[in-house]
Amino acid sequence: MFYVQLMDITKLVQKTLTPNEKCIQAIECARILDGKRALRYAAIVINKQEHGVFIFTALRVPCLQPSDLVLESVLPIDGSMRCSAEAPSQQTELRLSLRSPIINVLIEMPKSDPSTLFLAEIKKAKDVYSQVAAFGEPAAIFPWLEKYKRQSTDFNQSSGENPFAEDIFDPLKHMSLDGTNMHVVDTESSRQTTWFQDDMSSLSSSYEHLKPAQKSRSRDSLDKILGGDEDYTDSMETLQWSLGISSGNELPILGKTISSREKIVKKFLTDRELEFTDQHSFRIYCGTWNVNGQSPPDSLHKWMVVEAEPPDIYVVGFQELDLSKEAFIFTDSPKEVEWQKAVKAALHPKAKYLKVKSIRLVGIMLIVYIQAKHKGFIKFIDSDSVPTGIMGIMGNKGGVSIRFTLHNTSLCFVTSHLAAHQDEYERRNQDYKDIMSKTKFKDFSPPLEISEHDIVFWIGDLNYRIDLPIDTVKSYIKKGAHKKLILEDQLYRQLQANSEIFRGFEEGLPNFDPTYKFDSGTDNYDSSEKNRVPAYCDRILWRGPGVKQLRYDSHPQLKISDHKPVSSLFDVGIRVLDDKRFKRVYEDIMKKLDRLENDYLPQIKIDNTELIFKDVKFLESQDQVVTVANVGQIPVEFEFINKLDDQTYCRPWLKATPCKSIIEAGVCCEVRIEVYVDKATAAKLNSGEEKLEDILVLHLTNGKDSFITVSGNYMTSSFGSSIEALIQMHGPIREVPVAELIEIEQPGSLSRVDITKDGGRLYMVPKEIWKMVDFLHKYAMNKDELFQQSGRKSEIPLIRDCLDTGKPEHISESLSVHSVAEAFLVFLESLPQPVIPYEFYTKCLSTSNNLLLSKQLVTSLPGCHKNTFLYICAFLRELLKHSDKNGVDIKFLCSLFGEVMLRPQTPMFTTVSAKDAVVKERRSKLREEESKKAAFMYHFLSNEIEL
Repeated sequence: MFYVQLMDITKLVQKTLTPNEKCIQAIECARILDGKRALRYAAIVINKQEHGVFIFTALRVPCLQPSDLVLESVLPIDGSMRCSAEAPSQQTELRLSLRSPIINVLIEMPKSDPSTLFLAEIKKAKDVYSQVAAFGEPAAIFPWLEKYKRQSTDFNQSSGENPFAEDIFDPLKHMSLDGTNMHVVDTESSRQTTWFQDDMSSLSSSYEHLKPAQKSRSRDSLDKILGGDEDYTDSMETLQWSLGISSGNELPILGKTISSREKIVKKFLTDRELEFTDQHSFRIYCGTWNVNGQSPPDSLHKWMVVEAEPPDIYVVGFQELDLSKEAFIFTDSPKEVEWQKAVKAALHPKAKYLKVKSIRLVGIMLIVYIQAKHKGFIKFIDSDSVPTGIMGIMGNKGGVSIRFTLHNTSLCFVTSHLAAHQDEYERRNQDYKDIMSKTKFKDFSPPLEISEHDIVFWIGDLNYRIDLPIDTVKSYIKKGAHKKLILEDQLYRQLQANSEIFRGFEEGLPNFDPTYKFDSGTDNYDSSEKNRVPAYCDRILWRGPGVKQLRYDSHPQLKISDHKPVSSLFDVGIRVLDDKRFKRVYEDIMKKLDRLENDYLPQIKIDNTELIFKDVKFLESQDQVVTVANVGQIPVEFEFINKLDDQTYCRPWLKATPCKSIIEAGVCCEVRIEVYVDKATAAKLNSGEEKLEDILVLHLTNGKDSFITVSGNYMTSSFGSSIEALIQMHGPIREVPVAELIEIEQPGSLSRVDITKDGGRLYMVPKEIWKMVDFLHKYAMNKDELFQQSGRKSEIPLIRDCLDTGKPEHISESLSVHSVAEAFLVFLESLPQPVIPYEFYTKCLSTSNNLLLSKQLVTSLPGCHKNTFLYICAFLRELLKHSDKNGVDIKFLCSLFGEVMLRPQTPMFTTVSAKDAVVKERRSKLREEESKKAAFMYHFLSNEIEL
């Protein structure tokens, strides 16, 4: 029903306005009234900093002169306006709802660029209003709209029916905002009356179509969740989101979808970046401290203020922020608030700082501040966390990262806490690999990795040790022979050997004493019976060009922890764009690209289009390389695309890296095709529901699609098999015929078993669980940090093969108890139906505060699940009897095994674009569920239960 206009409607609306008012956007639309559509024109009008939406009817179509327009409705774009945009994917129109205290308007617009612009302008107007209110400027009162309201037909129709239509209380009109001490902040409560509460996700996407600056919101920072009198609202990210600060060439996932041509131009610009950028020096402070669960001292200035001139950026990392057992399973920590306040108070007094972001993973926290004068040049803020503790889910070990782009240079900061103990350097190396490979900045498509940044700083308690006798180490310390110590340092030797561990990273030589381990409160090295060898556990490394280390210090005067804090100061070359030179380079690239595109078509050649993976095993990756060669004359872009009706480009056990790329003419790109079966995918492969078969569609922009077939055979495993099937297997799973395995994995298979006829029997619990529990009962009851320390990656496959093949008959006693403990937890997590089946999950939560009801619920479980649950609980009670030696805490076990044995069928996820209120509600619900699961387990670990 949309018409073609003979005259620009914006110009017609402008002629109805006064000289002080400007129509900045007008579109044709339909207003929904009583379920019917009626042709209308919507316009956005600005007077100084105040905006309003005008809705017009038409006396004739098309409109040829201003008198053809009749004003129907007027809505001020202020704090009381509520907006929601809906764009169903199957429709060619989108709907916009505008709600004010006086009137509601629902309009429908075609999906088009003018509509996108209209939505963007509304968002910008809301941002302007929020900015005015947030910074304490006089509130907008819109007196200029009154005459238009009286002219509007909606006003005239309603004025006779509602004498109180204009009697609206606006709190901003009654606030004294002129006082010098008045400070208005964008807190959680204030956002309840601003546009952040609007359902504008579609509108935000539309705005990004026009302005590719990323305004990512914090998922893990305190900026959005702290209340009370604590002012953490000076977050750079908060300002960026509300004001739309900066723009850049990088493409976040919320940014507009750019064309292949634009991506190629970006690639060319990157190659010629030196031609239009200048390098400016920025000073960056990095500090790391393992605080051993302590509260902060009175002041951190001795650590954080190291020179008279203030740094441009502060990067502060902590480890062991909270050592409570409850904190291990992703719970909130009061220690975070204490250390956040201490860091903020210790920033250099000669500069004003804004917090870019903070992120915490249990005891690991990273905080980044930047001088306020740089706020207009920072963009694309994102963060991620990777737990490397046991099962890869516990965050007592792992890393957190924050990235952003400053001017034209991308920066990434990582703080980590790697595996402990003198002889566990291989596990530390594996932790590094996991953090490096699993960190994904998901606001980008595809997600950015650490290695893709121009400059990376890696700080933290890396836990690498000195391989010398303790007497020798202490002798060198007394002599100040720091170089002799570092020559025997595990990390230093790997850096010098150019190994794959921290490859490309650099570190200055520490000209200070080892920072670990001290008797807390003293400068004395460990005097306990463990008598640990002093070590340089706390390190600061960097990677990238233009970085000059100015100083590298420890701060022994801070004594609250068994570690001493470390700091380093850097001068870093940041590339700053020169607009005039950039324009010249850009125009040159566009001309060359035009000539190439006119003369040539994209062409590629793939060396292998049929991949076969043999004997794929659980948690054991296999990969093959496919080479894509650009044999044409112009750059080409390829991407693996979804097949018809598929949600992703490949099966969940398959991955292609990179999944999209640009290849220059005459250049090859190696694509690594990886097959990896984990706890999420093993069950369907075991049961025969899925096979290792897939087809990858490689799409060439403006060219032909190519197809790569992937196939293989999966070695069935007890990991990912159901309890029902496992108790029917008398031998190892590899000896069970595939047809039989598929049959016993079918629902209800137990009811069809005739023991007397088959001459067999059913196990009370899966023999695989018995083998692991038996091993732990024999060798682990007195071991410290059981179920807290990660196992050795190389030993998990040995345990898997033992259980799957029966060879050897029992798990080798030479294996680490921590490896078996981790394998046990992975086994339980891989069950297709948890120990407590999905259907009982909600009931368990509801009975968690009552012992009798919880016992009754367990008696109603299927027999094999009940037996398995009680067997595991009996083992854990036995483990707790040795808590004086192993240090195991009942609350910790309840939290851990509550997470493993009670799982919802559909996990609760929070999307990046979710609003603060939704995120807060979901977090609260998750915490409540965690507590209830732990309470349910507590009944059975604290009492001898007889059913």
